[in-house]
Amino acid sequence: MNNIQKFFDNFNLKNLNLNNLEDAKRYYQNAKADAIHCYQSIERYLHKDKKILEVGGGIHLLTSFLHQDYDIISIEPGGFADFTDELRNKILDKHKLKVHTTTVENFSTDTKFDFIFSMNVLEHTDDIKQHIISCMNLLKDEHSLLCIQCPNYTFPFEPHFYKWFIPFFPNFTFATLSRKSLMKELGNTRYENILNNLNFDCTYFNLQKLSLPIKFIHPLQDIFDRLDNDVTFRQRLCNNFIVKICYQLINLLKLKKLLISVYPKFFCPYLIMEIRKD
Repeated sequence: MNNIQKFFDNFNLKNLNLNNLEDAKRYYQNAKADAIHCYQSIERYLHKDKKILEVGGGIHLLTSFLHQDYDIISIEPGGFADFTDELRNKILDKHKLKVHTTTVENFSTDTKFDFIFSMNVLEHTDDIKQHIISCMNLLKDEHSLLCIQCPNYTFPFEPHFYKWFIPFFPNFTFATLSRKSLMKELGNTRYENILNNLNFDCTYFNLQKLSLPIKFIHPLQDIFDRLDNDVTFRQRLCNNFIVKICYQLINLLKLKKLLISVYPKFFCPYLIMEIRKD
């Protein structure tokens, strides 16, 4: 982790001459925390002789770090807020990155990859099965690996709104019951952008029904490690009072080991999946 942390410590947003520096700073802090966490999650899969594809590179912070030592391609359809698109373009220019502004479903290439990964992308796709199959079709052979991390809406918490929802009824909760309060809190545009880009079919049970060779990795140790060590992530989640109290009680009662051993994968707030080519 030291290398990637040092890389970001040397990164100065002020040098990018952004029009909206304050909004960019807030977005960058979250994106940096996600990039560091993603790197820690996939580091064991990275090899310099392998071709790597990042699906949904965002503003390409992780790509910027990895392209120094690895053969990596990143794809991202874009379409963020104006300040985010500006930040993304400045980062691409700074690091001389060549990326593909597209979705994986529309990505046209003859290249096949040894390792493909995405983080917090699947819940933004129109068709979950088609997205995974599109990724699988880009794997080189049976030794290649697709790694996906995403929210699990079987668990009634939405990590973009940082709000709880009525179990099995996330869309009704956010589009109807909480609509006015969320629009007041976030503003109409941001609320609509978040809601319209979420696919609540992203659940453990829906993914199980797809008849795809998915291996589910229990994520609870990973979640606790990140809450303990990632200040930005912890502050983000603990802005929700219930999450904060639950986390404090788990620490106070020293329940982590017990929960990791008995808590079911299907009801974790997050999914980690490994998929190999058929």
